[in-house]
Amino acid sequence: MIPSADVHRAMQQLLAEQGSCTPVELMRATNLLDYDDFSAWRCGDRRTLDGAWRGTKQEVQALIERMDRFAQSQKLGKEPVSMYGVDGHAGRELIASKDPTLDSGLLTEFKVNRAQLDILWDTGETAATNDLTKALASRDVQAAQLALERLAALNAKEWVVNDATVLVESLRSPPPNSVDSAYCRLALMEQRWQPAAYAVLGGQARDFLAPKWRDLGVALEAAPFDPKEPRRHAALSYLNGLDWANTERCVEATEGHRSQPALLGWLAVAKWRLRDRRAAIECWFEMCWQYPNHFLELVESNQFPDATVRDAWLSAQEADIEPTISPTWFPAWMLLEEPGLAKTLLPSKGDSDPERAFNLLLALAAGGSDRQNMDNRRALQALHPGLLNRYLDALEGP
Repeated sequence: MIPSADVHRAMQQLLAEQGSCTPVELMRATNLLDYDDFSAWRCGDRRTLDGAWRGTKQEVQALIERMDRFAQSQKLGKEPVSMYGVDGHAGRELIASKDPTLDSGLLTEFKVNRAQLDILWDTGETAATNDLTKALASRDVQAAQLALERLAALNAKEWVVNDATVLVESLRSPPPNSVDSAYCRLALMEQRWQPAAYAVLGGQARDFLAPKWRDLGVALEAAPFDPKEPRRHAALSYLNGLDWANTERCVEATEGHRSQPALLGWLAVAKWRLRDRRAAIECWFEMCWQYPNHFLELVESNQFPDATVRDAWLSAQEADIEPTISPTWFPAWMLLEEPGLAKTLLPSKGDSDPERAFNLLLALAAGGSDRQNMDNRRALQALHPGLLNRYLDALEGP
């Protein structure tokens, strides 16, 4: 499955974002469970998640146990949680696994032990709020409308009623059917629906909005890519809609997509989510050489998907090495942090010093005659003495 350090990091991320997490959410966050399989389960097209995840049943159980140990070490709360279907399956309680033990483990919520952050302390308002949240998360418009009316009748906080009203309206809105209507819908999504969803639903907002983003992607496919307005491209809507395959398709169908840092960044995420890590890393390395500032912004974001790459970047920033590792030198550094990459990556076609250093390290990893290796070491020494020293230290071992 995934290393314990990555489990802990993913739990901390989810806890920071929404105050709680479940094994199902963690598997999605770490690419062990695809959104489409998760969505099919919630829509009633899958009875359970058995077989949808990467790894064996025993590995999933081990993941749950690691989460539990970490939760104990952090004194987190732990309790069973129910998950419900959406759309035509709305309101039906879901079963995560046919195995009762695994089902119970998957449907366990770990959360920060702190005072309950209810919108209001009044029991009636709290119950109405919980009913509303459940109905919205299930995309059940009738139940959401009834819960909203109850909440409004109880004189709940104005912002709660207003935001919830926006979300109920969004459930009733048909998909956009033209590029112009898609542009209007995009503005509505960014300015009203998205803020309201995160205010009311917190960590469930992304799943609530995903179908709307996908509808938007369909309508935007007829729109050309505009570097001045990259957010208007269908690929970004598909990316926000967790539709990795259509993100990949739309980016690769765009002429000159590798000359646009936004498109290259979206493609990297889609490739990684589609479990083509080699292709994702190639995109990120290309960004390092061609668009270093854009890569820097991505890798230092808490949304960067590959924990190993991010950790390697942080390690580079802490290293006592000269010259310092900037984004352009990072691909060469990454080969030293993760030597196995050298077996799968192709040499760079560029002739900048950082790209030449990368190619030299690929050649050294591939082996060769003593004369060739010495020539490659001398060339690397001339380009970046720190990388050569790091390479020699790795050869000597701990």
